[in-house]
Amino acid sequence: MLNRHKYLVVIDVEHTCTEDGSIPASEREVIEIGAVLLSTDSLSIVKEFSRLVRPVRHPQLNSFCVNLTGISQSLLAKQDVFSHVFKQFQAWLPADNDYVFCSWGSYDLIQINIDCDFHQLQEYKPTTVVNLKKAFAKTQKIKPQVGLKKALEISGHSIEGSHHRGLTDAQNTIKLLSLIFDENN
Repeated sequence: MLNRHKYLVVIDVEHTCTEDGSIPASEREVIEIGAVLLSTDSLSIVKEFSRLVRPVRHPQLNSFCVNLTGISQSLLAKQDVFSHVFKQFQAWLPADNDYVFCSWGSYDLIQINIDCDFHQLQEYKPTTVVNLKKAFAKTQKIKPQVGLKKALEISGHSIEGSHHRGLTDAQNTIKLLSLIFDENN
């Protein structure tokens, strides 16, 4: 797969969340997009993207979400809404669209499209999508699939930075790429 594309985009989004489920999944909103663009030939970092997003459906974060992500209400109040930030993200992506969209699990892309729908943006459909969580479980012969933190522990790595922050989680995910793609080349 790496031979067929110039880049990998490793992305992680954080979204509004509650401990009690009071915000339905269909109404969650992206509050952060973090992504790293890597060249496929060397898995070296080309550039990074990190933006906070101001939610509009449920603009007030609850304490559970603030404690989980470390993102404060005052930080979000100064940010652009999803439609503006997502356009910045799309402009950041390689112009030739020759990239593989990679995320730890399938939910990041689902959440992006929940927001695209709400903000009346065109559905985001990357040409090639890899669920790194699923690929890691397959290449490492692990059942059931594990979270990012556990995958890093299994591979002898540790979480650096703040877990549940977009760019930090994307950067930590990169540590697992050689294990995932070595088996698939």
